[in-house]
Amino acid sequence: MAEKFKIYRMRSALTVTPTLFFILFFHISSAQVSVRGSDTLKRSDKLLAEAVVVGRKPIIQMEIDRLRFNVAGTDLVFGNNIWGVIEKTPLVKAAEDGTLQIAGTTGAIVYINNKRKVLSGYALKAYLSAIPSDNLEAIEVITTPSSKYDAEGGAGILNIVTKKNKEEGFDGNVALSNRQTALNSQSGSVFLNDRMEKWNIYSDLYLVNRRRKRESNQDLYFSVPGSDGLTGSSIQSVNETRMLSSGANLGIDHQLSPNHVAGLLFDYSGDRNNNTRNAFSHDQYLTSNGLSYSDNTDKINSHTYSLNLNYDGKLDSTGKKLSVDLDALRYTSAYHSVSRTDVLDDITEKPLYVEDYFRSSSPQQVSNQSVKADFKWPFSKKISLEMGAKMSFSRIDDNLVFENNDGANGWVKDSSRSNLFKYDEDIAAVYVIVNHKINSRWAYQVGTRLENTAAKGYLDGEKVVNRNYINAFPTGFLKYSPAAQQAYVLAVSSRITRPSFWDVNPFRTYTTDKIYWEGNPFLLPSRNYREELRRTLNIGKASYTFQAAASQTLNEFYSLPYNDTGNAVVYKKVNYGNKYSYTGTLIYYNEIRPWWQFSGTILSGYVYSKGKYAAIPIDNKTFLLSISTNQTFNISRKNGLYCTVIANNSFPSTIVNTRVGNRLETEVRVRKTTGPFNITLAATDLFKSFKDNYVRHVNELKTVEKYYYDTRSVALTVNYNFGKSTVKKNRERDLEFQNVKDRII
Repeated sequence: MAEKFKIYRMRSALTVTPTLFFILFFHISSAQVSVRGSDTLKRSDKLLAEAVVVGRKPIIQMEIDRLRFNVAGTDLVFGNNIWGVIEKTPLVKAAEDGTLQIAGTTGAIVYINNKRKVLSGYALKAYLSAIPSDNLEAIEVITTPSSKYDAEGGAGILNIVTKKNKEEGFDGNVALSNRQTALNSQSGSVFLNDRMEKWNIYSDLYLVNRRRKRESNQDLYFSVPGSDGLTGSSIQSVNETRMLSSGANLGIDHQLSPNHVAGLLFDYSGDRNNNTRNAFSHDQYLTSNGLSYSDNTDKINSHTYSLNLNYDGKLDSTGKKLSVDLDALRYTSAYHSVSRTDVLDDITEKPLYVEDYFRSSSPQQVSNQSVKADFKWPFSKKISLEMGAKMSFSRIDDNLVFENNDGANGWVKDSSRSNLFKYDEDIAAVYVIVNHKINSRWAYQVGTRLENTAAKGYLDGEKVVNRNYINAFPTGFLKYSPAAQQAYVLAVSSRITRPSFWDVNPFRTYTTDKIYWEGNPFLLPSRNYREELRRTLNIGKASYTFQAAASQTLNEFYSLPYNDTGNAVVYKKVNYGNKYSYTGTLIYYNEIRPWWQFSGTILSGYVYSKGKYAAIPIDNKTFLLSISTNQTFNISRKNGLYCTVIANNSFPSTIVNTRVGNRLETEVRVRKTTGPFNITLAATDLFKSFKDNYVRHVNELKTVEKYYYDTRSVALTVNYNFGKSTVKKNRERDLEFQNVKDRII
């Protein structure tokens, strides 16, 4: 569980000083803007594979509430998967554990075609890594979501946009991939879509066998020795993981009439995760040294079943629209862990005796039912009203059983570390939005969302959580367009970040008998506020996007190590205090030559975090700097040969008493297109520089941590498209059960 100890790091990108930034922002906005060509392309598989779409359509577009990254036709989508494209999206940071950041803020939520669609954490990464990206049109980065969206997610929203086709017929896609790191992994996926008259039937199936060999080194220093005289430890750990993920869905849509459609979608996903975590500990005491070996095994099996019923209708000729969704979800998981620590002879390294031997299990069950309705009412061509309501009911059961092995009697339950935790959460929400286009230059959108949350938590039958609160989340956007293809957008928003169901589970995960991670059932949600000014323009073949933003996170939860009463180092999330950040971003795209496209992102800023962690004061000020580049070379259009080179570097920073080291990500991709086939060879982490390095100071405890996630790899992917490429794809829906999935892992 080395990833549990990660600090979610700030993502790629920019600010000079605020003064210089605004000089650039307003100076370039006065330059003459030219519009490049037409957006029209012939619908041909061959032409789509070879056309330079970004030459006709700006790769970065700004709308009133989002930045749009047009990836269709770029080399990123061929032989890749959706997660792989997200990793290369400007402003976005995709962490190894599935956590997503936008502009340096953690907690992004993913949508598909404006419909919430995904899991979270490792499940999110596995799900999106299995879906081919050939059908991607764009990825939209929504840093300030409107009131229509759920208030959950402090970093904002990533909206994945797929291509829209209209003809009837049958089409599909098959993708196979093999990746070699220290271990070998494979994945396969199939998409089928059949549209005929009033019916559309579609299905996705995927299977991923993902294996990794991760390494970590942790050095612990105690300025005040423990009760046993321990002054420090050095721990080298190897974590070999194998995750077998499978999933399938079946959807049916029926056109009741030209203006009304109803549908059903059943979805299943499952994971079988086996981890082996071995750790050597070199302990230093006041008068002696010690050597020990910990053998940990984890087995995690999970299954998710969900059902959605949906209705979409256009109510009259004025454009009134109504959408209704009914959702049900059930998630079950079984988590079993066994840990044994042997004291070794420091010369021969042979076992002398068993120091600690225990096992734990934590089966979890989550059920959710929800209903929501959305209504759009256009009063005129310039003014429209949107409103909606939602009810969601969640029930979570966790049963932690902790047992010690005393040799003679075998396994004996440890009542002091076992518990039964139940958590119930009901959320009711309503929202209203007004859109007004005043004239050709000015437009605005204002809205608010009200959410009532009732939460109750029981630990061993005793009520320990009892909350009932109402929050308002206002949002506003003002857009000014002084000339064609020029626009400024001023946006403000407020959101909330609730702890995941795993974060509140008091289950313990051990690295050794002296280091473990533990959930916290008393975590409170944090509030997020954001204000930003955006500007995007095209000058010749170049596209510039500027963004200046300020954000405030109140009552943020975070994890730092501290000593418990048994001289063990504990990582536990708490609401430590507040974080304030001020960032500036520059995104640049240019077709430097007909065969060379370049995009780059620079983000810099200033972050201030202040609060208290386990009576330890936190008062950190730091600068951020991150630079990302993505270059595509058309080696031979005639032979369908392309190359992409990607490099992202995040420079050192300090946040919440944690010094985060430099990290460099690299990737080279070569693609060969031939008919319906796309063959891609990719090499990642060429310099083995994709590592996390942390130095943490918490009173008398100092930790130096290094994590490598087995990311140096070579992968071969074969993608085959069949059937009619212009068939209209399935209708995406806003699946409310995904709101619960997002907090399971």
